[in-house]
Amino acid sequence: MSKTVSPLTKFYRWKYSGLIVVSGIVVIILAGWFYYTSTLEFFDTWSCEGLIDYVMTDKDLGVPKHNELTEKQHLHLHEILQPCMDDFTPQNIHS
Repeated sequence: MSKTVSPLTKFYRWKYSGLIVVSGIVVIILAGWFYYTSTLEFFDTWSCEGLIDYVMTDKDLGVPKHNELTEKQHLHLHEILQPCMDDFTPQNIHS
C-alpha cells in the first residue's frame, strides 16, 4: 500500500525549499521598500533644521527652490514643517 504525500510536504522536505522561500520574501521586501522610497518627496527625510533652512534661505541645495514647488509638494512640505515650527524657539536653535 503506497502512502500519498501532498506536494506541499514534498516541497517542505526538499533541500532547496528554504532558499526559494527566503529569496522570495527578500524580493517582496525589496520591491515594497523601493516602491515606498519612490513615493517620497526629496524633503521627506530631512531634519527640522534642514527644513527650516530650506524654507528660510535661498541657498542652492541642488533641489527646486521653495517657491518653485508644485502646490501639492508645497502643502506636503508645510504639513511636515508645522511640528518643527511649533518647537522653534530662539533657545532651542543651538541645542
